[in-house]
This record gives sequence, C-alpha cells and structure tokens, in this order.
Amino acid sequence: MCPFHEEEKEELLQIARICYQCGECTGACPLRRVSKFNPREMIRELAIGKESNVDQRCLLCDNCYFVCPQGVDIPSLILDLRGNKPVGESLVAHRVLSQITYFMARSERGVPVDFRGEVDDDSDYGYFPGCLGYLDLFMDVGVNFREIGDYSLSLLNLIGVKPRLLSLKCCGHDVLFQGDVALFQQLASHNERTIREQGIKKLIVSCAEGYSTFRRYYNLEGVEVIHIAELLSERLPEFKHTNDLRVAYHDPCAFKRTRFYDAPRKVLKKAGVTVVELAHSRNNALCCGISGMMNCNDQSKALRALRLQEAEDKDVDVLVTTCPKCLLHFNCLKHEHTHEYKFEIMDLVVFLGRRMAGGLYSKQANTQRSHY
Repeated sequence: MCPFHEEEKEELLQIARICYQCGECTGACPLRRVSKFNPREMIRELAIGKESNVDQRCLLCDNCYFVCPQGVDIPSLILDLRGNKPVGESLVAHRVLSQITYFMARSERGVPVDFRGEVDDDSDYGYFPGCLGYLDLFMDVGVNFREIGDYSLSLLNLIGVKPRLLSLKCCGHDVLFQGDVALFQQLASHNERTIREQGIKKLIVSCAEGYSTFRRYYNLEGVEVIHIAELLSERLPEFKHTNDLRVAYHDPCAFKRTRFYDAPRKVLKKAGVTVVELAHSRNNALCCGISGMMNCNDQSKALRALRLQEAEDKDVDVLVTTCPKCLLHFNCLKHEHTHEYKFEIMDLVVFLGRRMAGGLYSKQANTQRSHY
C-alpha cells in the first residue's frame, strides 16, 4: 500500500515522541561516518514539532530501524514527511532520470525490454528489467547495464522459465523517496493495472529497489514478487568448476526491511566461489551513499570509498551486488578515483552469466583482464 495517510503520519510522530534519545540511531547511521548528520537530533526536533527542520539528507537505509530499542521507524517517518514536503530539486542528482520518469507517466510507453532470450507471452511469469535501458543511455561509468537484462533471461531460461517481458513504467522508487507522491501513484496505478490485465501471477525482478517497491508500496494482491536470486538459489545447478576466487556480496539498502540476505549468497556458493563477508553486512551494511538519486556529493563519495575499502581489506576479486544503483555509483567512484581498485564490481546475474558462459573469473583470468 502507498504510504502518506494523515493518520499514519500522526501515529509515526507519536512514535517519534517516545524516543529515548539514547543515540543508537546516530551510532548506526552510515552518513554520520562522513558528516555531522545526527538522526537523534532530527527525531528530537520532530518530537517538539519542528518538522520544517527535518534533514532531507537521510539515506533511508534502514540501519537505524534495526538498532532502535523503542522501535522508532525513522525511515518510514521521513518518507511520510517528504510526502508532504518533497525534497528540493537542487538535492536531486541525475535529474534527467527523474524527468524521464515524469514523461513516462504521461505517455503510453514503458521501459525498453529488447533483451535476448526465450520468452512466452502466455506464461504466468513476468520479468520486469527496470530502467536498465535509461541507465545505459545516460550513465557512462564503464558498465553495460543491458547485460543485466540479457543474462537474467539467459539464466531464467536455463532453469526452465520463459517469462513474458513486461514493458511497465518505472516502478517509481526514486520519485517516492524524493517525496513526489502524486507521480509515484500515477506510475503505480498504471503498473498495477497492467500486471493484472496480463494475468501475471509471479513478477520477477532483477533490481533490489524494484523488488522493495513492488512488495512494500504496491497493491499486488495475488501476485508474488520474486527477485531472480530467489529462483536461481533454488533451481540453478551447481557449477562444475571451482577455483580460489574470492567474492564479496554488497547488501543493498532496499533488501534490508525484508531481510533478503541469503539467496544471493547461496547462489554465489553454487557458482563455486568463496563468499567473503565485508566488515559491515546484512542489517548494518554500509549504504552506497545515494538514496532516490539524491545528494550525489563529496559525502556520498566518501561513503562509497569506505565501502570499497572494506572490499579491498578482504582482498576480494569481485564485489557483487543486486542493485543497479549501487553498481552505478561504486563503478563511478572506481572510474574516476585516483586510487586503483584491483577488484571488479558486477551485478549478480552478469557475474553468474559470464561465469557460466565460459568459466570466466578464475583467479588467472581475473589477473589477465582489466575490465570485462
């Protein structure tokens, strides 16, 4: 269900007033590591009625949610408040993507879905690739985002699934997090209607933010929302070849509320690699620094540098994630940073697909290639 009902907002404010002011939220906040951002002070101001002073830099990463002894749901509270006072345009990075979402809501066209693979227009399964085509169009960071859609279809075909390709509109994650509720509701209404009209029973996504948005903020009763990692962890056969490749998995913030942690790690183990845990993972994983495509600045870059340093400290060969945004922003820093990161940063399905196709990413192959 979509948030932002007045009674829910008042209930959340009442919860804010029971805050202990213990500082657990501030200690868990990734943004606090690189700035003076203070969730505890933010909640104190809310409790005494200073809503206008709510800091809009909050990453909505959910770290504070897991440590609060009083159950104060700061991310949901901030999201509700942004619904009444959307963030300023100056805070929105990559505004062209938000503008595309705006025009998409007013046209009949959905996202590009011309990916390679076998499909079945009568299938109960539907695969929605998200906005990969637009990321490829505007984000030059050395990543071929189209591969995510191509390899998703290839892997689904491998486990016996021939889905319909769904040209829905953007799921609306970013505009929702920016506080543009009206635009989000337009997108959600269209997508909900389209999914029902096409008779989809199982909606497969390869994007962490899409998974979270469809599950938490859409009304899709009778439709099972599945991340592709779930199906692959259950059905993908174990790879015959193994090696000493060390792979770390970065938990996207979008997976935290549903605690979607095990499936990506399970399928990586099936691929015959050593799965390495970063210093911060699962509930307390560090954010990539970008929430709803907002605040792409020195602070967000510092957060990314901290996360990449964790991977470097573990001497990994590949850092894998399941969020195109994290993939984008980690590679952006790697692309422009003077420090040489020796590991690759890849989406889960691309890593699996390339490895399946030719045994790529052995230790030897990884040292011979600077970029795949």
